[in-house]
Amino acid sequence: MAELESLEGSPLMPASKSERLVLRYKTPLVQVSLVGLICFCCPGMFNALSGLGGGGQLDPTTADNANTALYACFAVFGVLGGGVHNLLGPRWTLLIGALTYRLYAASFLYYNHRRSQAFPVAAGALLGVGAGLLWAAQGAIMTSYPPPNRRGTYISLFWCLFNLGGVLGGLLPFGLNYNRGSDAASVNDGTYIAFMAFMLVGAALTLLVLPPRRIDGTRVITYSSSPTAELTEILALFANWKMLLVLPAAWSTYIV
Repeated sequence: MAELESLEGSPLMPASKSERLVLRYKTPLVQVSLVGLICFCCPGMFNALSGLGGGGQLDPTTADNANTALYACFAVFGVLGGGVHNLLGPRWTLLIGALTYRLYAASFLYYNHRRSQAFPVAAGALLGVGAGLLWAAQGAIMTSYPPPNRRGTYISLFWCLFNLGGVLGGLLPFGLNYNRGSDAASVNDGTYIAFMAFMLVGAALTLLVLPPRRIDGTRVITYSSSPTAELTEILALFANWKMLLVLPAAWSTYIV
């Protein structure tokens, strides 16, 4: 008995089932898959909602105004998101970003009853902030968690999961509005509620994302930072001529 106890936890003794599950949970593959599922539920469902045209409304004016506010804020926080990620870490950055997607879907449910543009436009602006944070965290995870020899495979896995959200999300309004008349002014409340449910699941999944120091096989370089230091580094990017060369291409994506 004493000899067995001395071997417990050593490489000679097999790990228990719970220990093996914990080890798998800490692998880059599981963490990248989690990020893919988060984007399946949040940006993926947002793409499906946008694909309805006018956010599911007969008059697209409200959705157009909301998207104008969204992409104006996204243009700013797409740059600032990396600094926020460095301060908060991947889990909280993803959570804040994911919650704004649900708010955006809820704003159109509100519009179905109140016909006021104020909430959808404000929610669009907040989604622009949240999307900047979410995609900054996603980019940091996808470039740092996978091992170099598997990075392409993991990135392709992520994009498959993410784009399935838009594909399968398109079935929600089809199924929930199939028997409605062609004169319906918008999709029904159940459509927005279904999108909100998926987005809430995506926000909950962010709590399962681990920081880099806990990922097996990932080298972590730690350093102290502050909001002032992050802002200084972001502003310094615009003194880099390579960064400036990217701006025309980035700008064209907002005006096309």
